[in-house]
Amino acid sequence: MTRHGSLTLFGLTLAAAGLLAANQQTRPEGWPVIGVYGYWLVRIGIESTLFIAFLQLLSLLPRIANHTLWAICLAALASYIPFVLSVTALDIVLGLPELDAPPLGEAASAIRLGAFLQELVYLLDNHIFLCAMLSIPMVLQACWIPAQLHPPIAKQSGPADMLTADQTDLAITSPDKAPTKTSFLESLSPPFADRILRAEAQEHYVKLVGPNDTQMVLYRFSDILRELPEKTGMQVHRSHWIAHEAIQQVQKEGNNTRLVLKDGTQIPVSRRYVSTVRAWAKQNLGQPTADVAAQINK
Repeated sequence: MTRHGSLTLFGLTLAAAGLLAANQQTRPEGWPVIGVYGYWLVRIGIESTLFIAFLQLLSLLPRIANHTLWAICLAALASYIPFVLSVTALDIVLGLPELDAPPLGEAASAIRLGAFLQELVYLLDNHIFLCAMLSIPMVLQACWIPAQLHPPIAKQSGPADMLTADQTDLAITSPDKAPTKTSFLESLSPPFADRILRAEAQEHYVKLVGPNDTQMVLYRFSDILRELPEKTGMQVHRSHWIAHEAIQQVQKEGNNTRLVLKDGTQIPVSRRYVSTVRAWAKQNLGQPTADVAAQINK
């Protein structure tokens, strides 16, 4: 998560805590006003942290990462039970048990279970509202990207991975050179005049790196991959696309494979793309994948 995104979520958490504290009708006996604000800040902070943590975990799953609304709903659902347990424990520690049940005992077990279920219902609207409020920046970034930064994808006449005729004309057939222009590059402001050596997904942004220029663009990584010609590069990780001309060596260390680029950057290769990368290296680099462990032992 970017620094700007973290500050935005922190500000929303403070706002929610302040509103709840300001609208609390009664204070616990002996509590000063600042104690009420502190209580709500801790309580909403716990809830926000749990929601964001589950959202970050879900973003690591490829099938969910590109569906922001689904990720938000699942994160809200997954964080709800831990939130209720945490708040209930906090209230008991502070002497504010909301579970109106008798002391522990055999006869009280069923009553306490019923009280906890009531607590789940009681806190549901609070949780839904906070998760929705924290999700506003993410939804805006994912669904309402400015048109100049996110133009529609051209219709394809063939298979899903095949470029259109217009896009094919933009590609340079030589594997030693990267494309100079693609449709999304033409829409950027300021324009990315360089050719792309690598593209890296970072949250809702994509980092484009060329020989003389680096730029962060608000764009879906999956859409950029559709527009980058396959003849000039390849996807090696769910977050990385590399131009062929940028690759110096493919290294293997144990079960891990990585690319060493000509500028010294090292890029991990996920298991899904290992066979493709090694086959390309054998054909184009004129040598098998280098085994780092074997070189060290020598």
